[in-house]
Amino acid sequence: MSMTPYFISRPLIAEKPIKVSIRGRTHYAAPIQELTGTVYQVKGIVEFTPKANGRYAVVGELSESKSAVWIEDAETHQMVGQKVEVVGSARLGLFEK
Repeated sequence: MSMTPYFISRPLIAEKPIKVSIRGRTHYAAPIQELTGTVYQVKGIVEFTPKANGRYAVVGELSESKSAVWIEDAETHQMVGQKVEVVGSARLGLFEK
């Protein structure tokens, strides 16, 4: 069973540097599955300058060996700003979930 991602839009002030808090986290269809399943999380601040009429997406990868999230230009798929990354396990403990 797979979950369908959803999109949230937020207007930004263009042509001025901004700092954005982003987070990538494993989610399950049923919340009880988070207690027994593996949950990875990575979060941080990304600074970039949005273009006028630009569209951006937060993308990433979560795994036992490396987890990262970053912001991409939705049209070019080029990363803007820096990547927020954890090398090694970003697995959450039972009480962090």
